[in-house]
Amino acid sequence: MRISSHLLTGLILITLIGLNGCAPTRPLDPTAAPEARALPTLPAASGTPQARSTPSPHLPVPLRPAELRGAWVDDSSIWTRAKVDETLRQAEAAHLNTLLVNVFTNGHALFETDLAPLYPRVERGFNPLAYLVDEAHRRNIAIHAWFVNGPVSFRGASPLIDRQPEWAIVGPDGKRSAWLNFTRPDVRQFLSDLMWETVAQYHVDGLHFDYTRYPGPEWGFDTYSAEAFSAASGVDLDELKYTSLPAYGPFSGRPLVRPTTAQVLATFSNGVPAITLNTYGQGETVLLNWDATERKVGIGAEIMQRSLRRLLNEGGQVYLLQADTFSERSGEENFEQGRAWLNDLDWPPLIVNETDIDFLPSTAALVIPNVPVIPDEAVAQLADFVQRGGGLIVINGIARSIQQPALEAVIGLQARGEPFKADLLMTANGAHPLVPTSQRPTDVETYRALDAQWKAFRQQGINALVEGVYRRVKAEYPQVEVSVTVTSDQTEATERVLQDWRAWMDGGYIDLLIPRAYVDNVAQLHAVIEVWQPEIQRYGRVTLGLIALTKSAKAPKPPEQLVEEVELARAAGSSGFMLFVLGRMNAEQLTSLGAALSAAPAPAASRSSDSPAPGAQRSGVSR
Repeated sequence: MRISSHLLTGLILITLIGLNGCAPTRPLDPTAAPEARALPTLPAASGTPQARSTPSPHLPVPLRPAELRGAWVDDSSIWTRAKVDETLRQAEAAHLNTLLVNVFTNGHALFETDLAPLYPRVERGFNPLAYLVDEAHRRNIAIHAWFVNGPVSFRGASPLIDRQPEWAIVGPDGKRSAWLNFTRPDVRQFLSDLMWETVAQYHVDGLHFDYTRYPGPEWGFDTYSAEAFSAASGVDLDELKYTSLPAYGPFSGRPLVRPTTAQVLATFSNGVPAITLNTYGQGETVLLNWDATERKVGIGAEIMQRSLRRLLNEGGQVYLLQADTFSERSGEENFEQGRAWLNDLDWPPLIVNETDIDFLPSTAALVIPNVPVIPDEAVAQLADFVQRGGGLIVINGIARSIQQPALEAVIGLQARGEPFKADLLMTANGAHPLVPTSQRPTDVETYRALDAQWKAFRQQGINALVEGVYRRVKAEYPQVEVSVTVTSDQTEATERVLQDWRAWMDGGYIDLLIPRAYVDNVAQLHAVIEVWQPEIQRYGRVTLGLIALTKSAKAPKPPEQLVEEVELARAAGSSGFMLFVLGRMNAEQLTSLGAALSAAPAPAASRSSDSPAPGAQRSGVSR
């Protein structure tokens, strides 16, 4: 089934400004046309600082290089005057003419503003952006203010979210993240004001959007977005949380397959068992056959709650396995996700490792999250624990150890399946107390259509931010360039992190799109260029972003390889090039790149006659 054209057209034309009222929602029906209905009133953002109201009378210093030769500069490179001076020395050595400098990151600014807290590592009394712009313009180097607009936490704290808790994004099971919600007009206004200030007060030559996206397609279930989406589409967003089956969404995992004694309670649309229950001795094992700790679909939380209530005996305690092999092979992140999930579900676990399993009481329930392999002796202890009456919940695996007969008997499946990462539909295989069900349809196309609606709605919030900033800036400072960076995976950008980059290009409200062609070798770059060549030819405003480090080892690439990648980008028609990241480039790379660029120099940058000279007095900016 296809999404009706009038449905998506109606959705896209609906603006996100606050109006009064919100009509009741109706059950899911992707074929029905949306009703005309008002958006919810946006609550006032009390205590939100306002942008400085008196802009500088001076225009920014517009540097228009014939070829963009640029690099990203991370925040650590401008914390002090000495770091700024070293950064500019590096740029000159490499013959660069444009720097994209990180001035807003982790919810903190690297310039004086009333809108956001100052980054804590900035030298006391120092205003990095003011000093940087003056010094760079003296060297004919353009400065673009690089904004990390999504994540706004620093070392686990977020002053912005503490001040405006409603600005955080929310997942389908209520999980919150300190990441700004672009659907909200007040969030967009805040970011617009912050970016505007760097143009009007600090005279930057460009604005650069980064992390202007969602961390994944599962986010956006806050109250405001739910009401706004309901008003736009007539669909109850609660139903798209999928806390019962059928459930549709982004699933990934290292699955177990080929059930032996396990009962398959639910199945994915790719045929892989999704939820299984196995009896072994006096105990039971529940398998969640995907990475449920990512919490991308609401059904995981409901199954976990029901499983714990079923498996825990009276007076029992929940335990979480922190396996030594887990730490070595997969890192701590997945374990911490599992612990945070259980805490959020009000089942705070006690932490055990493999050697502790033998001492667990039979009244307990043990959760094993994303552990690919465990030692033979731990398998024997698991078998004894479950046989004595203990409850076991396995999340996404132990796939590499399933060939051990004792583990196969405990879980009830006997083989490793192919890893998967896809939007899938999970359906129940009949009624069972562990599996909540609904009367929703079971055809995948219905859910794909609804998913497309929901993604398009959230994309519109990002589009509104980018377009709003572009038009606001161009109205007074037409020479200031606006750019956005996206991953080089075009589908990932559009479908997973919800960046509708073609709309930006077709709508004419960005000057440059910078896909990040981060590769380890030249052969991989050829593949990326092949994908982006049609867009380069169509739009002519695409600048390939290259990385000076190897992605795998994070070590500087050989200078000759870096120069070759730059030349390949230029030959492909890229609108210049952008390197990540200047502060990590070594002397050999800088020297080789500078020699290559000076051998075929581009025309010098030009200034408009009505712009102040470098170092001209700027009003309202302290250093």
